[in-house]
Amino acid sequence: MILRMEGISKAFPGVQALDDVDFEAAAGKVMAMVDENGAGKSTLMKILCGAYHKDAGRTFLQGQETEIESPS
Repeated sequence: MILRMEGISKAFPGVQALDDVDFEAAAGKVMAMVDENGAGKSTLMKILCGAYHKDAGRTFLQGQETEIESPS
C-alpha cells in the first residue's frame, strides 16, 4: 500500500463526520469513493490533503507513519 489511514475520526460541533474509518490506496490503482451525501468522503479527502486535522487515527505513506500538517 502506498497510503493507509487507520481509525480516522473527525468531529465538528454537533456532528461526528468520521468515526474510526480505515482507508487504503495502492500504487497504480484507480479508485472511487461513492456514498450518500454527508457520509464523510470530502472530510476524509480534506484530512488527506491537510486542509483539516484529524481528531484521532494514524496515517502511513509508503509504510512510514506521517502527519499531514497543511496543504502547502
